[in-house]
Amino acid sequence: MNRNKVYFFGYLGLILLGSSIPGTSVPDIFLLSWDKLLHVMEYSIVGVLGIRAFSSTWKQPIYGVITIGVVFGIVDELYQGMIPGRFTSSIDVLADGIGVIFGSMMTKYYLHIKYG
Repeated sequence: MNRNKVYFFGYLGLILLGSSIPGTSVPDIFLLSWDKLLHVMEYSIVGVLGIRAFSSTWKQPIYGVITIGVVFGIVDELYQGMIPGRFTSSIDVLADGIGVIFGSMMTKYYLHIKYG
């Protein structure tokens, strides 16, 4: 497995780790009031890492990365609902989807500009 795939799957693991924190243990910091923006940023990174991980092995990586990102977002939200003090949110899944699409498209565009 190449290092970009390790980064991609490692990052997905970090997301699950963060989702495992009980709701009462999540620090109350200013940025958490912007929850949806954080979801978009978090999943934009999924898109960036996914495109970097699969560009050399998949002919059209953007479709697979977006699919993986959205499905992972759904699974993550369902998992989060099993954690005390946490809940699932379809709006969070929407923000996750927007993020993975944005990150994937921007990375694909950047790689197209850089390498043709």
